Amino acid sequence: MNERRTSILSLLEQNSFASVSMLAEALGVSDMTIRRDLDYLEEKKKVRRVHGGAVPVENCYQEPAFELRALNLIEEKRKIAQLAASMIESGTTIALDSGSTALELAKCLVDIPQLNIVTSSLHIMNFCLPHPNLQVVVPPGHLRPNEGSIVGSETVDFLRTIHVDQFFMGVGGIDSKAGITEYNMEDIAVKKALVANAKQVIVLADASKLNKITFGKICDLDMMDCLVTNATIPTNLQEIFHELGIMVLKP
Repeated sequence: MNERRTSILSLLEQNSFASVSMLAEALGVSDMTIRRDLDYLEEKKKVRRVHGGAVPVENCYQEPAFELRALNLIEEKRKIAQLAASMIESGTTIALDSGSTALELAKCLVDIPQLNIVTSSLHIMNFCLPHPNLQVVVPPGHLRPNEGSIVGSETVDFLRTIHVDQFFMGVGGIDSKAGITEYNMEDIAVKKALVANAKQVIVLADASKLNKITFGKICDLDMMDCLVTNATIPTNLQEIFHELGIMVLKP
């Protein structure tokens, strides 16, 4: 593999998505040359082509451990969480999923009075213990080892009976064709139940989640009302978000 193609892989690893024009400008070659390089790299299963560019190929089945995710991109997640917290009003009922960005969001809610939180995350439950203004609703179910989340048929059945004003959801990936995806099927079932009964679905996603597909589908993009992200939205997703009326908020 030549030096230019190695550079393309390096740029993709840094940015999660790269357009043909951006790669051409960065490497001083024509768009046609980049397209040929991307075709070659896709054939070798090094990248995945998407509209306007490419994304790196990752293992869509293997979810990083919660402890590792909690330490990764921590400043970006805090900024996303702070912006998301500004959308929450006193006296409302929200749902927080079990991801590391949702935990950062919980840390931003300690000064909001009379807030009801539905969550399957033990990490969030533990954080809320010393804060009596945060009334936590805990669903039944069984503990997912290492992840610290409650899952199972009892969890899903319970969540199907409740309604929340806002559901703040972390995701594994957001893709123009595959929609919103996640790694684990038990977590997916929990998120599907909350998406179905939320007045507003707000996705929390850092740059690494855009133009990425993980194992299982949560929902189509049109189920998302708002995306809170630190990323520059790739052109292919910008067009779809505009068409669907999805609001994008950035710190």
